[in-house]
Amino acid sequence: MRKYIPAICDALLAAVCVFLLFFTLIRYYFDAAAGLAAGIVCGLAAGVGAYFLIMARRSRADGITEGRAEAQKLAVHLAILGEEGANKLLADCLYGARLDGQFILKDGAVYLACFKAEPVTADCLLPLVRREGGKKYFVCSSATQSCADFAAATRIELLRADDVYKIFKEAGKLPEKYLFEGKKRTKFFALVRSRFTRKLCLPAFWSGAALLFFSYFTYYPIYYIVSGSLLLLLCCLAALFGKRKSA
Repeated sequence: MRKYIPAICDALLAAVCVFLLFFTLIRYYFDAAAGLAAGIVCGLAAGVGAYFLIMARRSRADGITEGRAEAQKLAVHLAILGEEGANKLLADCLYGARLDGQFILKDGAVYLACFKAEPVTADCLLPLVRREGGKKYFVCSSATQSCADFAAATRIELLRADDVYKIFKEAGKLPEKYLFEGKKRTKFFALVRSRFTRKLCLPAFWSGAALLFFSYFTYYPIYYIVSGSLLLLLCCLAALFGKRKSA
């Protein structure tokens, strides 16, 4: 239930903002009853729409982030195992494959795996370049740009961490426990952006709501309405699209 609370709060905030906007504008040009009806209908629609939008975006982002994190953990795991252990696991995932020294052979294709903690360089491709015939695949965690350019020039297809993770997952051979889990860290710019968003959201809401409230008592309500509406719109955008601080 805890994971739904932020989405519900943001959806309620969007609903209140939209209600205040439509109620104030329709009331100004027509009457209070029409403004109340329009505000309730539009507020409910905005709240429901915002909730499903937030949940869809969060689900997609969580899936991508989790997949990349798992791919990196698998790549480090294979690097720690070393060439022999990594080749054996990879060959098990490629059904019908067999080991031939440092190479893996499958259906006329040749695979060379080189898992390291750092991006591999073009020198690691040389054994595969020297080998004759067959479609060639170079399997690694990550590669430098010069390595990628060299692979393209020699018609070697690169399979990086994400591709390796997909191969292991489809084969049902993902390790039950990784040799190195890594340390969870919050990126600096993501943290700064999250803190900025949360500082902006609520003050913008209260300021906008206050301006709309005072528009009922001033001789020049249009300025209060425009300013308050812009602040509430900013609040909605911050709530819907701003990143939240991880728990």
